[in-house]
Amino acid sequence: MGNLLRNIRHLIAGNLVRSIVMTLLTLYIIRNTSVGDFGVYSTVLAFSSITSAFVNFGLNTYLTREASRDIRVFLPLLKAVTRARFLLFTVSEVILYVLLTLLGYSETVITLSLIFALDPLLSFLLDSLYSLLYIEERTRLVSLAESGRRALLFALVLLTSGGNLMDIMVSYPVADAVVLAAVVTLSAGRLHELGRVSAGNVPSIGGLLRRNLPFSLQTLTGLFFWNVDVMMVSKLLGTTATGFYNVGATIFKAIYFLPQSFGSVLLPKLSRAHYDGKFENARNLLLESAKTLLLVAIGIVAYSQTSLSYYIPLLFGDKYSPAMGLMGPMSLIVLFYFPAFLGQNVLVALNREKKAVNSLILANVANFLLNLVFIRWYGLLGAVCATVLSQVVFFGSTVYYLRDVIVRMSPLGFMWRDLVMGSIAWALTGLAVSWLNGVIKPYLADNLYILTFFLLHRTLIKGESFTPRELRPRRGT
Repeated sequence: MGNLLRNIRHLIAGNLVRSIVMTLLTLYIIRNTSVGDFGVYSTVLAFSSITSAFVNFGLNTYLTREASRDIRVFLPLLKAVTRARFLLFTVSEVILYVLLTLLGYSETVITLSLIFALDPLLSFLLDSLYSLLYIEERTRLVSLAESGRRALLFALVLLTSGGNLMDIMVSYPVADAVVLAAVVTLSAGRLHELGRVSAGNVPSIGGLLRRNLPFSLQTLTGLFFWNVDVMMVSKLLGTTATGFYNVGATIFKAIYFLPQSFGSVLLPKLSRAHYDGKFENARNLLLESAKTLLLVAIGIVAYSQTSLSYYIPLLFGDKYSPAMGLMGPMSLIVLFYFPAFLGQNVLVALNREKKAVNSLILANVANFLLNLVFIRWYGLLGAVCATVLSQVVFFGSTVYYLRDVIVRMSPLGFMWRDLVMGSIAWALTGLAVSWLNGVIKPYLADNLYILTFFLLHRTLIKGESFTPRELRPRRGT
């Protein structure tokens, strides 16, 4: 049978490669453009969330959940989802142009934003195909495709841009199109097989969007939640401050693939378990996933307090030294986001997507209001504090909506015991590294974090919990 931990590792490995490549790309852009130009680049990426929200519309979550319950509906839904994405993309381009014009952004920002909008369209077309691979536990291909897509992007930027923002933005959709064509070619045989066993007609676009409305609201609020801080820093403090702020945001967003890798693999399994009335069989799997993510998050926070700021001028240049003080407090985001993201997947699997939307709406309101006040009072540090506090709201509301599930998952004894032991290990590591930083080079002292992670992985993370016999993959043909 399929090993869920193996599939999670495939995605983590692929996303790690992708994150490293994207970090190198960001470093290249930072070092070959001015702070102002990087601020423009960051602004364009932030406003691309509008296109992402429309083109995504929660369609991929809906497709994955429904097809995991009955694989025969995948191809009809895929056709409807693809048509809907192109319609939503057209609408989003118009809205994006009108919004940027009304906000008074320059022609450069508007043009780059409209061109870059092709990236989320092609990315979500790829995600539709990835849904099938997640359901059938063929995550190795997803890993190769995603790491290859970003490697191709980096190569295109190096070969063609010379630091020119227009060439950089055009490279994104070109790389997407090449990889999309490759994945379609590799999946053609399986899609043909599904065509012979398809059940149901292709839904109309209107019917699909109405059925998918809760998922779309979840996506819209989620994407806004992740970009409102950058948008508000850009508007209230200017593009140069946005460049400083986005250095930290870029680093931490680069590691969000960790909970997302868990979610991509777990959602089909949890959805199927709930559909079969066997959700309790996923207890150990859920608790082990939550514990693993929390242990990693605590380690990231410890590392950020003692070591991360040291690398900012080394990686990005001395001109970004003002961002050093943001790293420690900004790291607290992951402590709440990692378990909250897992909780959002559980809500969707249990058909509680409306509750997931409610938690995101609460977090959005908190994020907007806190940033509006804190940025005016405390500048960039205020934006960091506001974003961390909004993550606390996000986590707290998600836990509230899962309170009955948490009771059913009880007792939680082994989870809390391992978390306490892991926290103590990370705290002792942080103290040791802080002392060693005054004796040896920080990059040498940081090896203690690697050793601690290895020991925790060997002693506290139980691989057998990721292979529950009751959650077997179903190919469906």
